[in-house]
Amino acid sequence: MVITSRYSQALTWADELHRPQRRKGKPNVPYISHLIAVSALVWEDSGDEDQAIAALLHDAIEDAGVSQHQIAAQFGERVGRMVADCTDTSGAVAAGGQKEPWILRKTRYVEHLQTVSPDSLLVTAADKAHNAQDMVLDARRESDSWSRFNAGLDGTVWYLQQIHHTLNQRLPHSRSKERLGEALKEMMGSEAYLRLVPAGVAAEDWASSYLERLTADSLF
Repeated sequence: MVITSRYSQALTWADELHRPQRRKGKPNVPYISHLIAVSALVWEDSGDEDQAIAALLHDAIEDAGVSQHQIAAQFGERVGRMVADCTDTSGAVAAGGQKEPWILRKTRYVEHLQTVSPDSLLVTAADKAHNAQDMVLDARRESDSWSRFNAGLDGTVWYLQQIHHTLNQRLPHSRSKERLGEALKEMMGSEAYLRLVPAGVAAEDWASSYLERLTADSLF
């Protein structure tokens, strides 16, 4: 595997783009720690340099205001496409500069993953695996950590479960897919999640029913 100066250039740019940002609920953890970790998981999953660069920049469109065209101009069309594929806003931002509602973005993204190229899917797998493992570690130390996230534990488990299903189908041998599955299993087996699940219902079935339950609640 040949690594060129393009990788260090991407790392420097990612640092510049995300330097003011911190991990959600962690004011002492710079956001670039996540980008480096995702890139490392891509390398460990037999990704190539383009994929590792896309991992460093995977939030640049969504969270740093960079365009796919700008990324492609510096690192090539393939990297630009992969970063766009990892962006759940898909360039559509609600009026006033705010992101669209969480559930709209996530349902669209879950559907989107059925059609993206496998090279992009490998980057997504690394991103979701690192986030999920981070959430699990936080929850072990701080039981109310799920309140940081828009959909809480219930919606987060549904979202990650749907992504894991897609990865099982389309990227079955991915190491990141396995990492995500392990984290998801711990989430669904946690005391906090089992308190949400009615007696006699399997945790996996409860997670799968999230959209149906959300729709039913909105009718009343």
